[in-house]
Amino acid sequence: MDRPIRLIEILQLLGGRRSWRPAEIAQHFDVSERTVYRDLQDLSRLQGIPVTRDEDGYRLVEGATIRWLGLTSTERATLKLLLLHPAFRPAAALTSGLERNLDASRRDLEETPQALKLAGPERSGTIRKGLLPLLEGAVREQAPVSLLYRSLWSQRQTWRGLDPYAVFHRENTWYLVGHCHLRDEPRTFRLDRIVEAKRLDGAFDRPAFDLDAFLQQTWGVYRGRVLYEVIIHFDASLAPLIQQGAHHPGESVEKLDNGRLQYRVTISHLDEIARWIVGFAGAARAVGPPALVARVTEIATGAYEQHHEAEGRTTAAARPQRGLPGMGPPTDDTPTRQRDLI
Repeated sequence: MDRPIRLIEILQLLGGRRSWRPAEIAQHFDVSERTVYRDLQDLSRLQGIPVTRDEDGYRLVEGATIRWLGLTSTERATLKLLLLHPAFRPAAALTSGLERNLDASRRDLEETPQALKLAGPERSGTIRKGLLPLLEGAVREQAPVSLLYRSLWSQRQTWRGLDPYAVFHRENTWYLVGHCHLRDEPRTFRLDRIVEAKRLDGAFDRPAFDLDAFLQQTWGVYRGRVLYEVIIHFDASLAPLIQQGAHHPGESVEKLDNGRLQYRVTISHLDEIARWIVGFAGAARAVGPPALVARVTEIATGAYEQHHEAEGRTTAAARPQRGLPGMGPPTDDTPTRQRDLI
């Protein structure tokens, strides 16, 4: 957990009905007591938060309240911009209080959602009402849950016990990640495939879990058990796109002869990046590992066969002039022979 988030959550604890001992806070956030003392000191001395200590531990001074910080109009507009993003529509129960605190009496915003806008499709299907608040509370309070989860391909529904670690939005879709009791390993679940969810009694001990590190082994969302060093060669025509863009935090790019590029990245699942390669319609070539080369060939051949059959009813002049027809942008909903952890 990032320190700023931990400080905010410590404030929420201290503002409750009882005092908290440093050892309790340390156990709650899985940090050392020394870290807790440093956090409490920073809250009190640097941030001016009215923290006091009694015989039972630390708490906020009686009657103290934490008010919203003053925001500039640009900051307020940015916050409203985020709240208006389609991804937050299923999270209305979590953001409604924040929207009310935006001080609707002030309308003179320097930047407005009309001047600055987050665009792009929201690819989540219907998320069951109340699911996001239930999961957010379970993650925060380290409470296990039981999920009735629907498989995309078989449409089979099964109950899964889960220790939830995080709810996150990625690839235009909402996901839940946690330790699956059935598989005894971390698994990722799409929220729009959760048919029903129940919070279970008790609590679990949350291990050290870093969502960014967990996702760094993926190209998009799919995660496997084996790490692959992926090597791709790009034609010179794609050099500006590859060099000027950031496609993965662990990527490296090397210049080859004739303006070509060699792209390397280490990930644990090959299906999503295979579809990305095919999408360049021959201007990108998978070099390794062999499993990636085979998957790219399989996807491209399948696309060619499907389109070639339809092409038989058209003139030869309408046929593509180079290689196999490329596919669209990569998706996160396509079956693969490589077993995934989603």
